[in-house]
Amino acid sequence: SYIQPKADGFDMTPSRDLIERDILTASIGAATPRLGLKSVEANLPVEFRASGVEGGDVDFAALLESALGAKRSITTTTTTKAAGNTGSVLQIEDADISKFNVGDIVVVKEPGGHWPVAITAKTTGVGTATITVSPSKTAGSFSASVVISKSQMYYTANSGHPALSLSYYWANEILEKAIGCKVKALALDGFETGGTADLKFGLEGLSFDQVDGAAPHTPTYDTGLPPLILKACVFKSGTDIAVNKVGLNLANTLAFITSTCSPDGKISSRVTKRVLNGTLDPYKDDTSVAYFTEFNAGTEFSIFLAAYIPSGVAGEITMGSVVGIYLPKCIMTSLKVGDKDDVLIDDIAFQAVRGADGQTEEMYLGFI
Repeated sequence: SYIQPKADGFDMTPSRDLIERDILTASIGAATPRLGLKSVEANLPVEFRASGVEGGDVDFAALLESALGAKRSITTTTTTKAAGNTGSVLQIEDADISKFNVGDIVVVKEPGGHWPVAITAKTTGVGTATITVSPSKTAGSFSASVVISKSQMYYTANSGHPALSLSYYWANEILEKAIGCKVKALALDGFETGGTADLKFGLEGLSFDQVDGAAPHTPTYDTGLPPLILKACVFKSGTDIAVNKVGLNLANTLAFITSTCSPDGKISSRVTKRVLNGTLDPYKDDTSVAYFTEFNAGTEFSIFLAAYIPSGVAGEITMGSVVGIYLPKCIMTSLKVGDKDDVLIDDIAFQAVRGADGQTEEMYLGFI
């Protein structure tokens, strides 16, 4: 399948280990080394955008699954019960509750007030099925029989990160391949007021090749457009905070499985460790030291953000344009006072964690 990368920042870098021959010769120079294990690295930036179709998969889906490890989808819209909704709890018919999972990101299609949310809890009792969402509706309750959107979800997992191969036709004349790659880095870049953001993937693989040959077919890409980072609210523990930019960096540690029987040396890879860090820059409150108190105590908090394209109806969203990120548990790792245009900010670095019991997934990424 085709992926449409950004024009700048895409590259492939093949390499081979040099095995030095430490032998005595008549020269102070080195003898020609042997070529050992193959390796390849690639960088592939894409726009931070959805597919253009509500709940549809993006063309860079394979990269997301390789980075995070797991995916699931909500393939149909859902109408809540005719009574009982609040601003944070939605009443679900028994036949529909199996569609939803904790961590799913959806849009509650409140007429005139579409509301992107993450599902933080669900109940499944007969006749009492509900989902709890965050952030809560700004005021009042969600309407009776309100519609919940479709969704395509990616989330962290301990295994199942698929390998993939990248092929690029340089000038549609020379085919270069990076074979057996997995994503070792994923960064949210450019999520800053007024611009558009990117997702930057870094990959490492088993082998490489380069041959003379043109593309055998014509590329096709998603129709989705990247949303502007305007009305792209950031919520900390369900509360809207004023920030100018957000950064996220996921790092996967890859362990390569080698074999003496392989001509390239490497035969597969596993993701053995994951670390997810981020940054926030809320404006400093001159009446509170709440951020310092949380930092000093190691208090856990959640982060939810969503970007989308508004529709022609006031307060509503163009379906197929929404991208949301939910980090259920984070702790601050550093806090210092900075400034933006001479206005004080709290410059916060944080890490997404799995909670004291290690059972909470660090990240959910949804496309609606």
